[in-house]
Amino acid sequence: MLLDTLCSVALYCQRCGQIHVQDVPYFSGQGELPLLCGNCSQELALIRLLPQKGLQLRIPCGVCDTWNTFSYTLRQLKLLRFEKIYCREDHFELGYVGVWQAIAEFLDFNAAEYDALHPGDGDNFMGRQQVLLEAVNRVHDLVERGALICNCGSHDFTASVADGEIILECVHCGGYSLLPAAEAEDLKQLVPGMEPVFRMPEIILGE
Repeated sequence: MLLDTLCSVALYCQRCGQIHVQDVPYFSGQGELPLLCGNCSQELALIRLLPQKGLQLRIPCGVCDTWNTFSYTLRQLKLLRFEKIYCREDHFELGYVGVWQAIAEFLDFNAAEYDALHPGDGDNFMGRQQVLLEAVNRVHDLVERGALICNCGSHDFTASVADGEIILECVHCGGYSLLPAAEAEDLKQLVPGMEPVFRMPEIILGE
């Protein structure tokens, strides 16, 4: 980390799913400074340096569409080496904050671990969070196009993420479908014409 750098952050782009390590400068002005994706220029976060206090990060979550605010004192940043950042609403992993080297080593380790498990994939590594983000974006697009339909005939759904799956729930009847989104291979199923299997929630009757 350079002397003119307050800390480094790496945030998953909510549009393209890529992640890059970026420095947060000491001198970022009085207002909020947008942090942009190096791949597609999507706004990743808004940062604000609080004089004599520290840093404030405002990060959107592409899953639940909420903004998360994280504040760090100068002392916390000085001692912070590596920390994961999660959405407070749905605990979705948004990225990392800390020292550049520590973040880069973590990302490199994940890529190396994937290569060891999938030696034939070459440069096609997609991190778990990247797959989830891409899957969420694809499902949102399919719903907006009216390309998904429930057994009851409804096209209105809500979506949430849990354990490598997207839970698609019908607003009309409550039927739900579990869409795998743990690996890059799962993305091939999230295309127009797909026919998700919907189940009705179990109703537990009292004795």
